Amino acid sequence: MDRISNLPIDLKHKILCKLPIKEAVRTTVLSRSWKHSCDMLPHLVFDDRCCVSYVKDEKNKRKRETKFYHIVDQVLSLQENNTSLVTFKLSHRNEHVDTQHIDRWIRHLSRTSVRVVALEQWHGSLYHVSSRLFSCRDLQYLEFFGCSLKIPSSFEGFGKLSSLDIQKSTIEEGGLEKLISCCPLLETLIVLNCDGIAHLSIDAPNLKYLDIGGAFEDLNIENSLNLWYVGINQLKASGSFRNLLTYLVQLSRLKRLKIQGCFLQCAVYSLKEELPKPNLCLKYLCLCICLTTVHEILAAIHLLRSLPALEDLELSVRQGDGDAFPPGGITSWLNDNQNWDKFSQLRRLKVTIFIAGARNEVDLIKYLLLSSPALQELEITARKPDPAIGKSKSLLDDFQKCKFTKLRVVKLSGISGVESEIGLVTFLLRCSPRLQKMTIQPGSISSSREREVFRELLNLRRASRRAVIEYLDPMTESESDSDSDSDSDSDSDSDSDSDSDSDSDSD
Repeated sequence: MDRISNLPIDLKHKILCKLPIKEAVRTTVLSRSWKHSCDMLPHLVFDDRCCVSYVKDEKNKRKRETKFYHIVDQVLSLQENNTSLVTFKLSHRNEHVDTQHIDRWIRHLSRTSVRVVALEQWHGSLYHVSSRLFSCRDLQYLEFFGCSLKIPSSFEGFGKLSSLDIQKSTIEEGGLEKLISCCPLLETLIVLNCDGIAHLSIDAPNLKYLDIGGAFEDLNIENSLNLWYVGINQLKASGSFRNLLTYLVQLSRLKRLKIQGCFLQCAVYSLKEELPKPNLCLKYLCLCICLTTVHEILAAIHLLRSLPALEDLELSVRQGDGDAFPPGGITSWLNDNQNWDKFSQLRRLKVTIFIAGARNEVDLIKYLLLSSPALQELEITARKPDPAIGKSKSLLDDFQKCKFTKLRVVKLSGISGVESEIGLVTFLLRCSPRLQKMTIQPGSISSSREREVFRELLNLRRASRRAVIEYLDPMTESESDSDSDSDSDSDSDSDSDSDSDSDSDSD
């Protein structure tokens, strides 16, 4: 008799949970002691590993789908007396799963005390979620992808649900509010790219993590004072957000805020002046902004001035139309109109979709650098320059009055060797006596002249003897696209309590 067969049943279940379901079921034929090994599995995950990964023709394709739902049926038939079922996840990315099969499986789940359910329909029509799922009173985690939801009139709520994730699905108007209000313990809410949600009002006293994105016409959050992370991606440049941004920034426990898409454009009038009370907790801000719109710049100024503890700033520059700045660009306008305080705590600055040579973008980089004496890490991702873009004032004009004594790491990606970029590299090397590493990755090299320009960068004079310039191969098209889209994504950052003072300079 082998040693594994004599292990306690709970230990066998832990081993089986590490295997794909198809392989776990096969253990039932090993010996008599393994015959009922799959009868009480706590975690059931049905994904592409349940089926063959290679298909030659349509006949085999249909055969694979049959094999998939047969595996689910076979496993569930063994779970009739399973009182310890915790997780049921359905995520078959290669084929559409018929509604009749999923309904049958949910009917089985409704007779259990399952706590985690994830339904992901990746192909074909949306799955219309069976009303029986809403009778699973012990649910703690619920995920929908590619589903259509209609809340039953008899629904009394999920009294134990703490996490709700809905993506690329549809839900009836008002249905999401009803679902949220019936989940008193809800702590995590993710709603991304869903149809049918034009007006959304969130009232969740225990909510801590919120990530929402869509073409909202009206969005309101209230009675959610425990939020530590908020991510909002507004997909259209219209909508009413009242004083939502002001409300969020004044949350005393908020540590991470991510504003994407056109949200700032829609919320500019909610930040007409500096907030009366600064937020001393928020350390991370990701902001999508149009630098040709005066009102957006002004709203961003008021927002940033209200965050004296900010340590990590990511700016995503988007294109758009708006009121033009007076002559002199952003820097001159800010100097003439604002009594700006320095970002005394800012340690990391990242700017994406930075158009090489664009006057507003160059002025913005310059101003942030001059206002961030504690900056340790700088990252800039550029796109190919526009030939119509005019020249900016050289950063080297500020060489004598500027020293970045904390700056250690600089990463420049997608640059093309235009004059403003060469000036930026020279400026950073001359003004950073503690610099350790600068990474340069061009967007492309189309001529021998450009190649020579990048070679010259490696020989520029440096204030730091330890500074190393690392030259990487040009960015591929996929790398450029991923950089442009990276600030999305539902943010899956870990709890911001990890934002410690470990980055502080010990020198």
